[in-house]
Amino acid sequence: MYKVTATILKPGGLPVTWTHMTKERLTSAQCEKMLSKGKEAGKTAGEIVKVSDFKCVSDFQ
Repeated sequence: MYKVTATILKPGGLPVTWTHMTKERLTSAQCEKMLSKGKEAGKTAGEIVKVSDFKCVSDFQ
């Protein structure tokens, strides 16, 4: 298992600390894609999310 921690930065929002456990190693770009929303019908644009302080570490115990 891998423990992913990052700070999520959304436009117009406060920074949020995020922790996620996963079986696969992730990159910061993969996390940004997973957290971002695509375009929806009737909306002008999707929601782009950026991450900072990204860490993905092995959590074997």
